[in-house]
Amino acid sequence: RRVFFEHPQPMWVLDATTRRFLAVNDAAVAKYGYSAEEFAALTIAVIRRDTAHLAVDFNRAWAGKSAFSARHRLRDGRLIDVEIATVAHEFDGRPGFLVLINDVTERHRLDRQLREGGFRDPLTGGANRALLTERVRHALTRMRRRSATIAVLVINLDHFKDVNDSLGHVAGDFLLQAAATRIKATLRPGDTVARLGADEFAVLLEDIGEVRDSLGEAERLGEVFRSPLEFVGGSLAVSLSIGVATSSTAETSADELLRNAGLAMYAAKAAGRGRVEVFVPSMLELATERVSLDQDLRHAVERGELRLFLQPVISVDSGAIVGCEALVRWQHPSRGFVLPDTFIPLAEETGIISDIDTWVLDAACTQVASWRVSGLADLVLAVNIAGRDLGRGEVVDRVSAALLKTGFPRDRLEVEITEGSAVSQPVEALNELRHLRTAGIAVAIDDFGTGYSSLSKLATFPVDRLKI
Repeated sequence: RRVFFEHPQPMWVLDATTRRFLAVNDAAVAKYGYSAEEFAALTIAVIRRDTAHLAVDFNRAWAGKSAFSARHRLRDGRLIDVEIATVAHEFDGRPGFLVLINDVTERHRLDRQLREGGFRDPLTGGANRALLTERVRHALTRMRRRSATIAVLVINLDHFKDVNDSLGHVAGDFLLQAAATRIKATLRPGDTVARLGADEFAVLLEDIGEVRDSLGEAERLGEVFRSPLEFVGGSLAVSLSIGVATSSTAETSADELLRNAGLAMYAAKAAGRGRVEVFVPSMLELATERVSLDQDLRHAVERGELRLFLQPVISVDSGAIVGCEALVRWQHPSRGFVLPDTFIPLAEETGIISDIDTWVLDAACTQVASWRVSGLADLVLAVNIAGRDLGRGEVVDRVSAALLKTGFPRDRLEVEITEGSAVSQPVEALNELRHLRTAGIAVAIDDFGTGYSSLSKLATFPVDRLKI
C-alpha cells in the first residue's frame, strides 16, 4: 500500500464489476485534478475516452497482465496520451484491477514534431521532397483506381545565384519564401507545393483532366511571376523555368515522374529560361547519353584518350607562323573523335576540366618546347584555362610547374580565359591573373564579343590581348 500511494506515477485500483475507483494515489490526484473523494464517486468512463475498448482491456487484464495505450481526459478538459499497465488484483476483498499510468503526451508531441520535420522544408514551412514523393505515390495509386491523370511541375527560379551573390543569402532566403507563397496562392487549394532544395520547387497537380490543363497551370505560374516579388529587403522580378511531366502510363512511379519533370525543367533552362517545357522521352535518352559520356570522360585523361592539336597563328603581314593555340580533342574508343563543344561544357560542369587543362598545358608546352630545341620558329603558345579554376590559388602553381617540367620559356606562354569567365571573376581571380602577368606570362581574353563586358570595363582586367 505504501508503494502504491507514494509511487511517483499515477496509479489506481478499479472495481472489476462497477469500473469505479476503489483507490487512487497522490500522483493520480495531482495529474488528473480530482480529489481522492471525487475519484471515489467516478467511473473510469469519465477519464477514458475510448470506452468501447474497456471490456477487451479488462478481459486481457483478468487473464493476466495487459499493456495498452489510451487517451485520458483531465478535470480541466485537456486530453493526454497515456500508456497503461493493468493487472487483475484483489483489493479489500473485492476483485479489481491495479492500473499504472505513464503520461506520454510530450513524447508523442516530440515524435510528431520529428515526423513533420522530416516532411517539412525548414525555410518555407511547406512540404519537402520526402513529403512530395509520398503524396505523388498516393496520388498515382488513386489515379490508377479512377483512371485519372496527375502532373508534376518542377520549377526553377532563373538566375537565383545572382540574387545571392549581389544581395546576400539572407535576402535570397526571403525571396525564396516570397516565391513559395506566390506559387501556393496561384494554384488550387488541393495542390501540393514543395521545395526540393536551393531555388527549386515542385508542384503536384491531381485530377488535371488532360496534359494541356497542366501546361495551362504552368504557364499561369509563369505569368504571375512577371510581377515583382516583394520580400524583406527589396522587390525583384524573377522568371521561372518550368518542366511538366504527366502520369501517361500506369507503370509510372513517383521517382520517375519527378525525374521526368526535372529533365523538362532543365530543357526549359537550356532553351533560354523563362519558359515551360513538357517532358518527352527524347529528354531521358539525352540525359542517359550525357551520364554515359560523363562516366567515360572521367577516365579519358588516365586512359590516354585526349589528343593535342595546335592551331597556327599566322602574321597577316608576312604570312609566317608566329604562334599557335592549343586545342584538345577526345579520341573516344567507340564514338571516335568527340569535339570540344560536346565534352568541354560537360567537363566544366563536373569539374573534370581542371585535369583536362593540366594535361593540355603539359602536352602543349612539351611539344612546342621540342620544336624550339629542333631549331624551329620561336612560337608563342596560347593555352586555355577554365574560369572556374581562377581564384583558388592553383593556376599560378600549375602553370609554373608545367614550365619547370618542360623547359618552355614563360615569356612565350599566353594564358587564355573566355570573356564570360573574365566578367564573372571575383577579386581573388583577378589577382591571380595579375600574378601571372607579374611572372612574365601573358593573359588574353578569348571569344571577346560573345559575352556582355563593355569596353570601359576592360580597363579593370589584367590582360594583354583580346581575341575577337
